[in-house]
Amino acid sequence: MAKIDNILTTLGTNNSSQIATAVLAGFKMFFLPIATATDKTASTEQKTYTIIRDIIMEGLALITYIGVTGQIQKHATAPICRAYYKDKAKKLEKTGLLNQEELNTLRNVDSKKIKMAGEDYLNRLSPNRKELPKEVSQYIENLNKIIEKAEGKSEKPLQQTLENFVEGLHKNNPNNTLNKVAKETPKVELLKPLKVFHNTRIALSQLSVWVLAVAIIPPLCNAIISPIMKKVGPKINNTVGKKPIEQAPIDSNQAVNKNNTVVKKNEATTAFRGTFPNYSTGMRV
Repeated sequence: MAKIDNILTTLGTNNSSQIATAVLAGFKMFFLPIATATDKTASTEQKTYTIIRDIIMEGLALITYIGVTGQIQKHATAPICRAYYKDKAKKLEKTGLLNQEELNTLRNVDSKKIKMAGEDYLNRLSPNRKELPKEVSQYIENLNKIIEKAEGKSEKPLQQTLENFVEGLHKNNPNNTLNKVAKETPKVELLKPLKVFHNTRIALSQLSVWVLAVAIIPPLCNAIISPIMKKVGPKINNTVGKKPIEQAPIDSNQAVNKNNTVVKKNEATTAFRGTFPNYSTGMRV
């Protein structure tokens, strides 16, 4: 029952594109042959050919969507998250919001720990979920604090803005107050690790499904199905619909007479042509 629970949980909570696409391929692999088998207008050979083709084609699609897309998500998600934070660290370096240690933490994010925490988050409803190591959860918590500081949440920018504004009113210098507030609260967009991991997995899933459906699966199916279909395909009789040519009996006497007639005609023609002189040379041709 635990395996069934895991399958149902995955189908119910995972919003990756390959899950929906694979379910559709499985649906077609099961119901298309049934529809073909109930077709009364097709012959037995035609039904066999179509059923085998549909099962092989949809089976290949299902395996490819699950296997290839799953491997891409497994190995590419965490490195992309690491690249995301490294790029953000470059942009935050000039703002002064983070110290050097915090910037180094963003530049050298531990992709393995993000991967463990992200997969734990995705499997949070699974009955077989294992407890996340304490060092991993502590690392993610510290990273979240750095991100909150970079976004300005830890400094309570709204309260700071109000205090500076009131102070500026007392000093009768509202222009400097507004400029000071703008400098102290820069706009920084920085997602937390679990959110980055989740969004990256979805993006990789969508991209992989599109590439597979357009560029990989069609030629793969053609390469595998074509040899099989040549063996199981219906035999085509090229003589169907063609009537044999009826040959009339040959009369030997008639053939001889015809030949004599042709010879005499040729002789007469030659004799007739010989009466025309060539006026330039005086010779007959």
